[in-house]
Amino acid sequence: MADLLITPPLRVKDSPQDRRLETLKDARAFVDDALALRRTAPWRELHTRLNDVKTEDEAIEAIGALRELLMMEGLLESSAQSRT
Repeated sequence: MADLLITPPLRVKDSPQDRRLETLKDARAFVDDALALRRTAPWRELHTRLNDVKTEDEAIEAIGALRELLMMEGLLESSAQSRT
C-alpha cells in the first residue's frame, strides 16, 4: 500500500526546496518531518490516519485530508506556480 501513487502528485512548499509527494510513502515521510515543526492536532491526526491506512479507499481519503491541510496552511504549490 505504501507505493500507492498520488495522482496528480502534490507539490509542497518546503525548505530548502519544494517537495514532490508522488506516493503514500512520500506523504508519510513528509508528515513525519512536518510533525517536528508543527505539533498541532490536525498534523497529529493526519499522521495517525496515514499510518493506519489498510485499504486503497483509506489511502485516498487520507491523501485528500493531506491535500486539504496543505491548502489551509498555504503549503500546497498551485499548478500555475509548479509549471514555472
